[in-house]
Amino acid sequence: MKRRNADVSKLRRPVKRGRITENIYGSTFLYLKFILVWAIVLLADYLLEFRFEYLWPLWLLFRSVYDSFKYQGLAFSVFFVCMAFTSDMFCLLFIPIHWLFFAASTYVWVQYVWHTEKGVCLPTVSLWLLFVYIEASVRLKELRNMPFHLDLCRPFAAHCIGYPVVTLGFGFKSYISYKLRLRKQKDIAKENEFYLQLLQQALPQLQKTPVLNSSKSDSDLLRANGSAVSMAVTGGSCSNGAIPSSVVSSTSSPTTLTTTTTNSKQQQQQ
Repeated sequence: MKRRNADVSKLRRPVKRGRITENIYGSTFLYLKFILVWAIVLLADYLLEFRFEYLWPLWLLFRSVYDSFKYQGLAFSVFFVCMAFTSDMFCLLFIPIHWLFFAASTYVWVQYVWHTEKGVCLPTVSLWLLFVYIEASVRLKELRNMPFHLDLCRPFAAHCIGYPVVTLGFGFKSYISYKLRLRKQKDIAKENEFYLQLLQQALPQLQKTPVLNSSKSDSDLLRANGSAVSMAVTGGSCSNGAIPSSVVSSTSSPTTLTTTTTNSKQQQQQ
């Protein structure tokens, strides 16, 4: 017998991390990335005197218009743009500027964290509280002087509030239509079940007994004919080993009987 030297490194199983540790590492890295992006944007706002976070809802508007044009046509995309513009103008004219900037900045960061698909959990709630605290205590004080760049950012801030209102309205409309569709489907299913029961009660029951009896009678006849033939062959009366005519007449069909009678008559005439 030959011994085979196996590599010890191949026999060792790789160390697998648990799902809990992977989830912890992934979530911490994700939230650290959010904090880093938020700090970079705040630094850019302070240095360049422009609210760059207000551009993100504008990008979402372009994406939604492109998707609506691609899947629902030009008419719906134009209607959606008109609704968004109307909502932006309403927010620009009727919401005070301090509340407008505060709500716009807070909503942008809350919505950005909400897109992580983590749901409502302790890290997301803590980040939301941090964003609200910074916006209320630090950045809201900058609006007292009203510099020029805030007037430039005011339409974008109005869009940060107007666009979500439009999307929430369309989402509520789709939810209501979905519930109505489910209710209509349930009603139609009930009607279909009622009509199906009526059809089942109206149809007669299938009678399977005659078919079984006929099949049994045919099988009995075949067995009887087979037994008669076997008896004739084993202990028949003919000396030359031929099958008697009585057995042939009992087992043969009418056509074979006619052929045998005609042949016998011809032999007698000869």
